[in-house]
Amino acid sequence: MIRPLEENDISSCLEIYNWYIENSVATFEETKLSLSQFQQRVHRICEKYPYIVLEENHKIIGYAYLDAFHERSAYQWTVDLSIYLDHTLKLKGYGSLLMEAILLEADKHGFYHVVSIVTEGNTASEKIHEKFGFEKEGFLKQVGYKHETWLGVSYYVKQIKQTS
Repeated sequence: MIRPLEENDISSCLEIYNWYIENSVATFEETKLSLSQFQQRVHRICEKYPYIVLEENHKIIGYAYLDAFHERSAYQWTVDLSIYLDHTLKLKGYGSLLMEAILLEADKHGFYHVVSIVTEGNTASEKIHEKFGFEKEGFLKQVGYKHETWLGVSYYVKQIKQTS
């Protein structure tokens, strides 16, 4: 079941996210977050943007949210997308469920563009973005350094509403 995030979901989302911080390059954060740090971030995001969770058998197995793409006011119609799944549940279609739901939220909230930053080599993320009509609009070579490796990032963009 996909539903809006509730306060008691935050610790489960943090557990999922901290695994990616420590074991992957899907995020460029390098230090695990405390519950307090993550709660502050989630609360800030939820003030303006949708934050959803995927729950199965009373357990949070993934989440997705939209956030500011950039702080300048002219960017207010463009959002940054993040999706994280329990790392043991990849390739089961859960990412697609979250992607579909969060894109509907983007449309309902009146956003025009959704941007997603995908780390070089994350082919699963690249494939799901392409499946949902995102276009690779740019690549920045070797802009992040994590796990003793220089990594690039791609910018994937999906237009939700037509601009005039």
